[in-house]
Amino acid sequence: MKLALTFYSVLKMPIKDIITCSIASEKAGFEYISAAESFYRDAFVLSSAIASKTNRIKFGSSIIPIHTRTPFQIAMASTTLNEISNGRLGYIGLGIGYRSRIEKYFGVKIEKSSSKMKEYVEIIRGLLSGTDFSYHGKFFDFTGFPKLVSRPLKIPILFGSSGDKMIRLAGRVGDGLVLNSIGTREYYKHVLSVLHDARRDASRKSTKYEIASSVIFSVSDKHEEAVNAARHDVLFYVLYPELDPVIAKTPYVETVKEIRKTYAQGKTNESLLLISDKMVEDLSVCGTAKECRKKMRKLFDFGITLPIIRVSVQPFKENRRKQVFLEAINSLKRI
Repeated sequence: MKLALTFYSVLKMPIKDIITCSIASEKAGFEYISAAESFYRDAFVLSSAIASKTNRIKFGSSIIPIHTRTPFQIAMASTTLNEISNGRLGYIGLGIGYRSRIEKYFGVKIEKSSSKMKEYVEIIRGLLSGTDFSYHGKFFDFTGFPKLVSRPLKIPILFGSSGDKMIRLAGRVGDGLVLNSIGTREYYKHVLSVLHDARRDASRKSTKYEIASSVIFSVSDKHEEAVNAARHDVLFYVLYPELDPVIAKTPYVETVKEIRKTYAQGKTNESLLLISDKMVEDLSVCGTAKECRKKMRKLFDFGITLPIIRVSVQPFKENRRKQVFLEAINSLKRI
């Protein structure tokens, strides 16, 4: 059973603790470290630091927003990380990112995302082809970019998305998906159906495809403690309209509207109280170690080929978070 461990970019935890947890995940049999990038830490730099202290575990990203990096930067960072790690770059995860963050913090307007994503994929693949590369598109037009690698580097490119339009594009031109951190059987079934149709229409049914999904993960000896920790992450995600396609496949549409209305009034605690234990359990993997392992196996039954473990640490003080990560890693050892 393949697993990835993610360190999301806004995670407030010392890098030395992140490296300790990465070493532990390697020993526990995890396949990947999947760094995410938003506005705090650089995913490729962090992955390079981890690579210098590990030997086997591979690397991915979940995800790199295309609006905050050029395809050239992504390709150069990817080849550099692959060299530092002695060939351990496993996949490149690209996505749009959250509009409210990207436009506010970076001053970049998100528009024409599908067309831009297609060009990013074509350019990154070209830059990793082992030859000088030229491209003439709508957003990028250049000639003779010097080769980045001496021979072709075939790294899968996964699309981070929740909506049908980008999932269809992933089926036509991508190598897989990275689904967001809340999901249900009904939503996964819908995604696989949309993806299957897109791949069929593009005559790509025979190609290998990765279905990765970030997963809110909270484990404790006491079930209720695990649920309470995961509740904070469920709140974080349901606030973003980008997750509406997921929420639409749940019985919580009206609840989420009320949560967003309450949160917009500055009432964080009241917002948390609107999230029932059942809602947390439906949208995350939480509970005792035995319960969590059982839920993880169900993800594979739902069609997820690579769960990406997002450990719930929000309620814990920074000096406690390393231990929370280690407990989560240990609960999934050799699953």
